[in-house]
Amino acid sequence: MARPAISAKTTAKHLTKSETDAKLGTEEKLKGRGDKLRPPKYLTAAQKKIFKFIVRELEGAEILGNLDVYVLTECSIALDRMQEIESRINEEPHNILNDKLLQSKDRYLKSFFRCCNELCLSPQSRAKMGNLNLQAKEENPLIKALLEDE
Repeated sequence: MARPAISAKTTAKHLTKSETDAKLGTEEKLKGRGDKLRPPKYLTAAQKKIFKFIVRELEGAEILGNLDVYVLTECSIALDRMQEIESRINEEPHNILNDKLLQSKDRYLKSFFRCCNELCLSPQSRAKMGNLNLQAKEENPLIKALLEDE
C-alpha cells in the first residue's frame, strides 16, 4: 500500500533547495486562502463551537485553508454525535447494550479518525510534524560546509 504524501515543510526526505521550494510553492497554491474558515450555518451551536475550537487550535500551524471547511465540518459533526451518544449511555447505562447506538458511535468514531488523519490532529501526527520541523531548523554541518566552499 502506498504511503500518504507528506508536506514539504515536514518531510524527512532530503530534497534539494529547488525541489523543496517548488514543492512548497505548489502546496501553498493548492492550499488556497484561509480567510473563510467559518462553520456552515446548518451546524448546531455545539458543532460550531467544536469547529471554531479546532480552527483556533490549528491557527499557529498554518496548515488550514478554505478547502478544509468540509473536513472540519465532518469532524465537528462526528465529535458532537459521539459526545451525544456517550451522554445517552452515561444517563442511562442500559444503553450500553443498544446495538444500534453502539454501531452509530462506531461509524462516527471512524469518521472522526479519518478527519484526524486529514487534519493532522492525532498526537502521533503532531509529534512527527514537530520532530521533522525541528530537524529542518537544525543546521546540518555537511550543508554548512558545502555552502562555505561556495
